[in-house]
Amino acid sequence: MTRRAARMQTPKASSSNESVSGKRLTPRKKGSPPRRQGPSKEDLTMSLELCTDDLPPTDSLEALEKASKRIRKICTFLQSRGNVPSNLLKRNLHYIADVLDIVVTDDASTDSRKTKVQQDTKNDPSKDRFIDEDDELSEVEPDAVPMEVRDWLASTFTRSASVTKSGEKEKKTFRSIVQAVRAANLVDRLYRRMSTSAVTYPPTVMKLFKQLDDWSFDVFALNEATNGQALRYVTYEIMMRYDLLAKFKIGVGTLFNFLEALEVGYSKYQNPYHNLVHGADVTQTMHSILFQTGLVQWLTDVEIFAVVFSAAIHDFEHTGETNNFHVMSRTETALVYNDRAVQENHHISAAFRLMTDDNLNIVYNMSKDDYKDFRTLVIDMVLATDMSYHFAQVKQMKSLLSCPDNIDKAKALSLVLHTADISHPAKNWILHEHWTELLMEEFFRQGDKEQELGLPFSPLCDRKTTMVASSQIGFIDFIVQPSFEIMSDMLDKVVAPISPRGSLANQSNATISEKVEGEGSPQNGDQSEEPFEFKVDRVWDGHLTGNKVKWKELSTKDQAEKEAREKAAQKEKADSEAQTQNTPDDKAEDKKDRESSPKITANGTVSPGDAVKPSTSPENDEQASTKEEAVGKASPEHVEKRSTEGEKKGSIDSITVKSVTKRKESGV
Repeated sequence: MTRRAARMQTPKASSSNESVSGKRLTPRKKGSPPRRQGPSKEDLTMSLELCTDDLPPTDSLEALEKASKRIRKICTFLQSRGNVPSNLLKRNLHYIADVLDIVVTDDASTDSRKTKVQQDTKNDPSKDRFIDEDDELSEVEPDAVPMEVRDWLASTFTRSASVTKSGEKEKKTFRSIVQAVRAANLVDRLYRRMSTSAVTYPPTVMKLFKQLDDWSFDVFALNEATNGQALRYVTYEIMMRYDLLAKFKIGVGTLFNFLEALEVGYSKYQNPYHNLVHGADVTQTMHSILFQTGLVQWLTDVEIFAVVFSAAIHDFEHTGETNNFHVMSRTETALVYNDRAVQENHHISAAFRLMTDDNLNIVYNMSKDDYKDFRTLVIDMVLATDMSYHFAQVKQMKSLLSCPDNIDKAKALSLVLHTADISHPAKNWILHEHWTELLMEEFFRQGDKEQELGLPFSPLCDRKTTMVASSQIGFIDFIVQPSFEIMSDMLDKVVAPISPRGSLANQSNATISEKVEGEGSPQNGDQSEEPFEFKVDRVWDGHLTGNKVKWKELSTKDQAEKEAREKAAQKEKADSEAQTQNTPDDKAEDKKDRESSPKITANGTVSPGDAVKPSTSPENDEQASTKEEAVGKASPEHVEKRSTEGEKKGSIDSITVKSVTKRKESGV
């Protein structure tokens, strides 16, 4: 019996005197206070299930499967209870690490293990799953495994196939290796996170972080759940997921000091749009693009760190105005940076200036070469967010895509950050509408400042005349949609060679090509198989289309309301002008009536005033003669009636003259 077997069969004498927490229990002395209540049922269950005394030897076939199950149990307990006793965790992790070391480093015993696996498979068919599998090496992400493991897999994969004694080709089996690598990564990240993390997320934040990879992540809800600290939580979580703290030896306290300083800078001017929520949104959007499209596999650790850092600081200490406003108003910032990318240069300079403080320096442990590459990439990416470079940037990327050469990483990542910076029209409508309201309010505040300074209004900055819906349609058609289209094409070209789906597409196309060459050109009427073209998932296209439809509906409504207001204004103006024109005519008619009314002369007689005298024109004479003839032909009764009315009228005039004369004599 070997020493290992004897140790496995004979439990440690001290194990019965150890509690779940790993502390030795001693008999209670007389008079001492009673001990605390014993461990709970859940603790005992965990202790039994994670006990390491009955584990198989690390070099046995069952060890790898047992290690895999232990990892799942540890994850289950962490998810349900939130913690695992340190002694249990360390013993299990040490055991799992020993198993993985044997799998990875014991290359010399590969042939003997194959023979043992085959013998065990004959005795137990259920173990056939370890060898009767296709090669899964392509599923292992190149940057997701340690260098030594990648080298080992590469040397094994390129080895020529051996021939069995029956002359049949033997399949290479990598399933257990792949599982070991994945398990190693999981354990490594889990252990590092537990040992370095000093952050405990509230339940609402943990629930929201389950959707952190999603395209339309609700950063507003996260900002509310974190009491206005969305930027620090998002950046910290993403850096932990990419294991950047461990890879670059960043202390948690130093990182949070830096992120807190970032949030202070983002809140300096109390901007409605360019604030820490926008910084968190762009950082999460960059992560979603890297993760969902597989672009992260194309990058090194330094480049991933630079991408996250650039997104987090890209609008640090933004003043809430455009670069053109700084140039036109001759601000100090414009003078410092000579009117070139004024805000973007300040964002970069101010962020790196923060890290001159050792308490905020998150790149302190980075090598000189890595820091040089890191800083160069950050500068290129953040400067590319200047909107004045937009059309040149799109044109340059189109030119690069038309060439067979590889695409420059700095230019590709700069386009991705620029697109993420203007991505809210490609999110769901609720998020997009909210972002639009905040952005327009910031524009209008700039317009108010321009009006105070006597400057002309910048586009979309006049709150009285700007049509929001129409402006958003133009923004989507001419800026946002072309940016996403060119970014999608770039991602297709970059990700296809490194994505498993892209590799399958290439194999499929090669098979089709060989088939066509072997069978010749297809005959008329035959349907040839079309080659499969790899494309990343364009989740943003649907949101862009839907949001544009809604803006068009609102634009039509706004246009109708605008026309109604214009008609009402025109009608009011016309009525006012008509009233102005009618007023002089009324005065002239009143004057004419006063002039034509009878007047009393100085001697007491009544003057007819400026009454119109009968005309002496031939037409009037003819009309008068016609009337006389009509009177002459009238009946005697009419003549008598007319004479009576004349007499009455004469008597009324006589009475009026006498009354006036009498009042004049009496001095009235």
